Amino acid sequence: MKLQPRKEPRQARSKAMVDTILDAMARVLVERGYAKTNTNLVAEAAGISVGSLYQYFPNKDALIFALRERHVARMLHLFEEVVAKMDASGSLERDFEALIEALVAAHLVEPELNRILEEEFPSFHLPVSNHVRQRFFEAIRGVLIKHRKSISAPDVDVAAFVVQRMLKALVNAVVLIAPPGLNAASVRSEIVPAVVGYLTAQRSN
Repeated sequence: MKLQPRKEPRQARSKAMVDTILDAMARVLVERGYAKTNTNLVAEAAGISVGSLYQYFPNKDALIFALRERHVARMLHLFEEVVAKMDASGSLERDFEALIEALVAAHLVEPELNRILEEEFPSFHLPVSNHVRQRFFEAIRGVLIKHRKSISAPDVDVAAFVVQRMLKALVNAVVLIAPPGLNAASVRSEIVPAVVGYLTAQRSN
């Protein structure tokens, strides 16, 4: 299955066209679901011919892959902005409160699209690119290095990987799959102690 775009947009006009197509794909996917979404509907929603769409994307699955990459890249941008603005004197708890708030806010920008991309397609062989995943990892690793004296985890790289997976799972649970009646804010407030508890837990030699 070909998931990569036919060509990478380089000029401003081409980039604008790709954004228009992906915006249309997001609308159609949310409104109709995967099974009822097709390239003709996406082209119609974008106001272009299906031939123009095929200049950039070979099929529906390539559109979903690109849409997910854009969505995650936008979340990454917000995440890295928070890391860049962290006060040098901020505590471990305060820094992770800021990171978690940023992740939750990013997930809520397009909540229904996010739900579809996270719940329907993880098993659809549409992984986030290694480049994006690595940048999330490096951002978390940087925060851990800043607080190296406060954490008990012996290996910063391992700890960064574990925290990355914890944040993804817990934030997704708060935003996407919290059961009815459960206060999301209350669950969110428990993520910081969970992460900080792991990082500062007493370890046997």
